[in-house]
Amino acid sequence: MKILFTNTAPIITRGMGPAFVDLGHEVRYVNVEHDGGAPFFRALDEFQPDYVFTDAGWGDFRGILFPLLHERKIPHIFWAIEDPVFFNHLSLPWSRESAYVFTTCIESIEDYNKHGMQAHLIPFACHPSFNKTVAPDSRFSHDITFIGNNYTEHPERIKAANYVIKPLLDKDYNIKIYGLPWWTDKSRPFYIDPRFYGGYLPSEDLSTICASVPIILGLHSVVNSLTMMSMRTFEILGCGGFYLTQWTPAIEYYFKNHHHLVWTRSAEETIELVDFYLSKPDLRAKIARQGQEEVYAKHTYLHRAQDILKAIGMPAEINVNKNINPMENQLQSQPILSRKGITIKIGSTSIVVDRKKNTYLVNKKTFEPRTKSQIVKPNIARKQIVYDSNKLRVKKGVKLKY
Repeated sequence: MKILFTNTAPIITRGMGPAFVDLGHEVRYVNVEHDGGAPFFRALDEFQPDYVFTDAGWGDFRGILFPLLHERKIPHIFWAIEDPVFFNHLSLPWSRESAYVFTTCIESIEDYNKHGMQAHLIPFACHPSFNKTVAPDSRFSHDITFIGNNYTEHPERIKAANYVIKPLLDKDYNIKIYGLPWWTDKSRPFYIDPRFYGGYLPSEDLSTICASVPIILGLHSVVNSLTMMSMRTFEILGCGGFYLTQWTPAIEYYFKNHHHLVWTRSAEETIELVDFYLSKPDLRAKIARQGQEEVYAKHTYLHRAQDILKAIGMPAEINVNKNINPMENQLQSQPILSRKGITIKIGSTSIVVDRKKNTYLVNKKTFEPRTKSQIVKPNIARKQIVYDSNKLRVKKGVKLKY
């Protein structure tokens, strides 16, 4: 299957898009608005996608996109990642012309139903190939950081900034704030002194800063949803960062306090938590590891892509690259998720190998370690995967189905 994405932002190019590739599909990314739509026109002709996928809906290109899709009978997938705040402004116009609608906000599904449309829940996630543990970097030598932008459209986010970030600035903690220059704009409801501003952080540096800075702060724009939260939550946990965040219903719904992450509800609690956890590096590391294990087990973009495929009636299977054998050069190191073994990565298929027992741990549903797993001896693995000494070989053309 071929999917053409109408966005080149990291959430697509380092998240959802690669997950579909992991599942054996072809993807391409294009900015529809560039050159009056010329790159998009070329992509339609050359790539001939089976589906076109748009997230959020920012940009005035519906008039370019939909006439061509309707003419060529190409179904459109819309992922409404700005629900519920921009439901009327963005989601409704896009969803009315889309074949399939997905939302990050479970409460918005009823709103779609009221307008005669069906929507499915697809929350944010992480991708372990990009959101992973890496070596620390001395560029990020501060104790605390926040990575994100100083949005003014969300009163609850501004309120949270005043009890998550401001107390640490007022007490002159070793903290840096990264994002667009809006942070130092004094005309905004919340702003910071320039000495606390670290500049814009490329998405490629997120894993590094999470490995280098003891405490990563979190803010959220939506506080009345069980599923909608900042996408940074999953990304930071995936990177192995210790996450201290504003409490929201979604944070509590998905995660356990002081187990996967830590949340605060007041300025006093923020200071107390920061002081406590700065003095407890081993406990920080344990919580960060547990948070990473949780999102790897339940909240990767592979999980989300599989759910999308099921919703549109396509097989949701892991398709091992049939052109690579052996795959030693493709292996990517991942954090150790089992004290008894090592983790080997093939696309989004994780296998924990116990060298002593010559076994590996396979998740029955997603082929990732942790939940619903079983110990399998190589000789009873249907010959799908053969583990031989220190080499992992995958037979050509094998599809791992669940």
